[in-house]
Amino acid sequence: MNRVKKFFAVALSVIMMLSCVSLIAFAKEEEMSLQFNDDGKFTILQFADIQDGYPMLTITKKLIKDTLDKVQPDLVVLTGDNISGGSTTTKVITRAAINEFMSIFEKAGVPTAAVFGNHDDESALADKDFQMSVYESYDCFVGYNEGDIIPGCGTYNLPIMSSDGERIAFNIWMTDSGTYNSENDRGGYACTTKEQIAWYVEKSNELKAQNGGIPVPSINFQHIIVPNIFDALVECEEGTPESVPYGNRFITLPEGIEGHLHETPCPPNYSNGQFEAFVQQGDVLATVSGHDHKNAFVIPHMGVDIINTPGVGFSSYNDETVGSRVFVIDENDPENYETYCEGYFDVYGDDEVALYRYQAYSRTTDDLTKFVAWFKMIFASITAIFA
Repeated sequence: MNRVKKFFAVALSVIMMLSCVSLIAFAKEEEMSLQFNDDGKFTILQFADIQDGYPMLTITKKLIKDTLDKVQPDLVVLTGDNISGGSTTTKVITRAAINEFMSIFEKAGVPTAAVFGNHDDESALADKDFQMSVYESYDCFVGYNEGDIIPGCGTYNLPIMSSDGERIAFNIWMTDSGTYNSENDRGGYACTTKEQIAWYVEKSNELKAQNGGIPVPSINFQHIIVPNIFDALVECEEGTPESVPYGNRFITLPEGIEGHLHETPCPPNYSNGQFEAFVQQGDVLATVSGHDHKNAFVIPHMGVDIINTPGVGFSSYNDETVGSRVFVIDENDPENYETYCEGYFDVYGDDEVALYRYQAYSRTTDDLTKFVAWFKMIFASITAIFA
């Protein structure tokens, strides 16, 4: 009889424990759910190409934190090359490298989503599946992996509910744009696969059906820019401001488009029709990438904005465009979303210490200026303490 009682007691304990686990998981999901604020606005802060290891450079870590404090976003989006996989040779170091920035978002309690780039998994010891498990260990992380039904790792969508919680008012597509091309003999970077595009179309149609037959407005985030960028840019004469070489020609931003084109875009050498699917579905307002660290622009093309965001990291190459991008969406007018770059000097203004810190770390600074900047930064920092 005692054995029977003991069995039921243990069984009851297990049931209660599982119930608690389910409630905790449900509570986390509810806490991190995405919803427009009472004023009908939703702010996204995108960081591209942190591309660092462990420990992260102090200037990059501080820029991420200070930008986060300034913008106060509802969602942080990381668009790949979040770490430099070649420098994270073990799983332990990879976990530590990811923690350098994820701990910032975790402490701030801001929902965070991420996709991978071509540099994230350059270490065979820490592939994307392992890295996704690391991201998922943070309470603030709202991303996930759809699993084997889609090639790659980390292609998913994030619905954003209306301020009254009654409907899906907006949607975020997170697309794993791959690493390097193994699909054909054209070389170069990988391309979003046909299976991923088919998944997008199916999911887009599901959201449309739930929305009374009206496409749910959305933004797509991925690391590598779409090949259609070369159709959106225009040919120009050599020496034209904001122009770069393209084969034996030169290209620049279309007339009236503000931004920076400081390097030739590096999309795949082929396309499986991703951008055309966006146009056909009619729900994607913009497709947003990093990858090209020194480019910053918004170019309307065939009804979809092609957007590039500069890199935020100082461990890899950059220039004065270094920073992040902000999106402010109005649930009552999502098509006219606001976006702007929050550059390094936008964050710090005329802060003298920040200027010297930039000169000391920037790869565009000559050696003499860099050497002097270190002493000026130290002196200015000490002076500021006693001021």
